[in-house]
Order: sequence, then C-alpha cells, then structure tokens
Amino acid sequence: MMNRTILRRSLMVFTPLLLTACVTQPDVQQLRQENAELEREVEQASDQISELRVREEQLRTELEERERIIGVLRTEKSSRVEESTELRGLVREFVQNQIDSYRGFLFQADLLDYVGGELVSRSQRGDEALTLVDLAHPIPNSGTLTGVAGYFEASGEVAVSVLRPVGEQLVVVWQSPAVVIEQSGEVRVSFPVTVGVEPGDLLAYEFSGPVPVGFDRGTGNTRFRRANLTVGSTIDPDELKGAEERRSYSLGVFGLLN
Repeated sequence: MMNRTILRRSLMVFTPLLLTACVTQPDVQQLRQENAELEREVEQASDQISELRVREEQLRTELEERERIIGVLRTEKSSRVEESTELRGLVREFVQNQIDSYRGFLFQADLLDYVGGELVSRSQRGDEALTLVDLAHPIPNSGTLTGVAGYFEASGEVAVSVLRPVGEQLVVVWQSPAVVIEQSGEVRVSFPVTVGVEPGDLLAYEFSGPVPVGFDRGTGNTRFRRANLTVGSTIDPDELKGAEERRSYSLGVFGLLN
C-alpha cells in the first residue's frame, strides 16, 4: 500500500516535468532559427551600410572635384568679363572722343544742318512763360540733332522736345534737359546728349520764364500753349493757340541730317 502511494506521488511530480520538456524543446529550436535569421539580416544590412558609405565617399569626392572645376571656370570667366568690360570701355571712350571732336569741328565751322526760323532780331517780345510748337519747319530728313540755336534778347533756359505725328496727334518722343542761355544775340548751345529724328518730326521749345526770343506775326506757323510737355504725352495741334497770328520765332535746332 505504501509503495503504491509513493509511486503515485512520483508520477504526479515527473509528469509535469515531462510535459514541460516536450513543450519547451520545439520553442527553443524556433527561437534559435529566428535568431539565426535575424543575424543574417543584420549581416546583410551591415554589408549594405558599408556599400552606401563607400558610395557616399565616392560622391563626396566627385562633388569636391566638380566644385573645384566650377571655381576654376568662374575665375576664368570673371577674368574674361573684366578684360572685355575694360576693352569696351576703352573703345567707347575712344569713339566718344572722336564723335565729340567731329561734332565740335562741325559746330565751330558752322557746318551743321539747321532747321527752324531765321536767326534775326525781331520786333515782338512776350512777357509770359510759354511752350512754342513750330509747325512751319518739320525735320526734312532723318538724322541726329545736337543742339538748339536762337537769337536771344536776354538770358534764360529752354528745353527742346521732339514731336512725332501719329494720326491727328503729336506725340512727345524726346525732351532735352533745360539748356541755359547765358548771353543775348545769336547763340548756339549743344544738348548734353544727341537725339535721332525722322522726317516729319516737329520741334517744341519750352520756357520756364518769359520767352527771351523775339517774334514777328504773319510770316510763320508757330503756336503756343502754357502747359509743359512730358515724354509720352500727346498734343492736338488744333488746340494750340496762336493759329491766326502765324508767329515766326528766331528759334531752331542744328545737327547732322542725311
């Protein structure tokens, strides 16, 4: 009886152990397999990381080389630009000096073309600031205007505008800075810059004070207005005053016309 009891107790102790051993052994094998798989994946990832690092180093080397080449090209281009800019500046200066010399010679020798009223003393004087539009002396040929001329009764300032007919209107296409007249009599003054003109262009003369140029009535077709002109603005000739007076002023422009 006692032996049976001991046997029964032994079975009760060893049976769970056997069951545990049966269950645990396959789990351990599976864990070992998964661990081995993970180790292979880690090894593959390490190989990929190594390859990427090598490629990164290659790309860094290539980038540094390209940056070096770009720097050299930039330096060479900058040098060529500086040389070209200096050369163009010298050429412009030479050409401008030649043009100024040529223009000065023509001016001194009175060989420039003139468009405008006769430069003589006239009987009538005005006492207000006006903008004069000369409709009697259109530009006959294309060319370049270089200055203004007039027979002045007193000192003053005058700005010259080029008017281009467009349909029934006159469009202001150019305007000179105010030119200072410092003496009376026949005076010619060059513009700071020249201007190209086309056949049919007309001239306007703007005075900030009383017009210091005399005029006669009945011999010309210079009209006037009191408002100033601006580049791009338009003028309707029919709205200008003085049509019935047919004024002629001692004003004109000079330059080189074809």
